[in-house]
Amino acid sequence: MKEHDGKLGLLELVGLVVGSIIGGGVFNLMHDMAVGAGAGAIIIGWVITAIGMVMLALTFQNLTMKRPDLDAGVYSYAEAGFGKYMGFNSAWGYWLSAWLGNVGYATLLMSAVAYFLPVFGNGQNIWSIIAASFILWACHFMILRGVESASFVNTIITIAKLIPIFLFILIVLFAFKMNMFTSDFWYTPSGKFEFANVMSQAKSTMLVTVWVFIGIEGAVVFSGRARKRSDVGKATVL
Repeated sequence: MKEHDGKLGLLELVGLVVGSIIGGGVFNLMHDMAVGAGAGAIIIGWVITAIGMVMLALTFQNLTMKRPDLDAGVYSYAEAGFGKYMGFNSAWGYWLSAWLGNVGYATLLMSAVAYFLPVFGNGQNIWSIIAASFILWACHFMILRGVESASFVNTIITIAKLIPIFLFILIVLFAFKMNMFTSDFWYTPSGKFEFANVMSQAKSTMLVTVWVFIGIEGAVVFSGRARKRSDVGKATVL
């Protein structure tokens, strides 16, 4: 049996990327996009976003192969390319976005739990703050014990996130109605494709779809912990 070396394999790195991408917002995705765009514009927005994210993933993969000495995350690339000042700003900005994002996740979590435990109110009262703080500190101490064990827990949580998504897809396969999907397909006054109008809708959609892919850099951030350098690029692309 292979001895554990405290490093992250391909599965754990994929779990970090997928787990980071699939946050609370993905479960409200359809509502957020449908508010200001028709099905046609949403499809266009997804296609453009997908192309951009594939290019970004391939860029990360190429960087990990070309510069294996840079293993301190995305900010190490900023430092190598633009100097220590930009590297510091990149790291500082990433850190701020990480913990500020946790505030939103904590509020969403406690508001969801409040459905079953009314003591948490709307997810923003004192009990919600105490409970959310406890959960965040528990995660912190778990990571202090070792990134490998924390990654294992993240993989389990990621699987739990994927189950309702796959269940939803399965239900859609049986409940899908083409006439409803194509009704007001372009969401324009004339009901036909109007370039300026549809592109404006696609732009508003992309504000949502790009946000969904926040976390695609997850494997790169932990590149220094990867068992194999090549796994970092593979995990990002997968």
